[in-house]
Amino acid sequence: MDYVIKSWIVATLTDDLGEIISAQGSTARHAWLAIESQFLGNREARSIHLETWFRNFIQGLLSITDNCRKLKKMVDDLTALGEVGTDHTLILNVIRGLNEHFSHVGTLLHHARPFPTFLEARDDLILEELTMETRKDTPATALAASTTPSPAPTSSGMGAGGHSKPPNNHRSKRGGGGKGNNGGGPPRQGSCPTGGAQHQQQ
Repeated sequence: MDYVIKSWIVATLTDDLGEIISAQGSTARHAWLAIESQFLGNREARSIHLETWFRNFIQGLLSITDNCRKLKKMVDDLTALGEVGTDHTLILNVIRGLNEHFSHVGTLLHHARPFPTFLEARDDLILEELTMETRKDTPATALAASTTPSPAPTSSGMGAGGHSKPPNNHRSKRGGGGKGNNGGGPPRQGSCPTGGAQHQQQ
């Protein structure tokens, strides 16, 4: 029975770790104590490194969802190592690591009374993120609408072919010559001037 339990323990481990803890003549209890020393022997060092990473973690280019998920995972790992991680500490670290786009929301959350929970702070930050994305899309739509070309105005003095109509000059129809020339043109056929008639009579 001891061999069966030991084989179960070794089957749940990687090959390298299984070879380390399995020694000839060892029992299932020896294998369990060896595993415990491997995982808990460096617990303090792991806690220090993980907490340092947690305290210095910043959002950067991550979304609010990814940023909060990573920080929550760190707190859960610290809790598994025996460290006490509170909801208040998690929220303060989320606010501290926000980038400049969400700094104003972080200030409001920091001074909120009562102090929000982690889920409430996460929802407020996600809402602000959606609002910022909407603001980015709105100017682009307004710019596209303002740059639509308008039709060219039609001139009242333009003809169908695009040329301007000649001015309606009434003076061209009137006689601009002498009074007896009937409009300034050549004399009509069959009429002769007065001087010519007198010369023929003489």
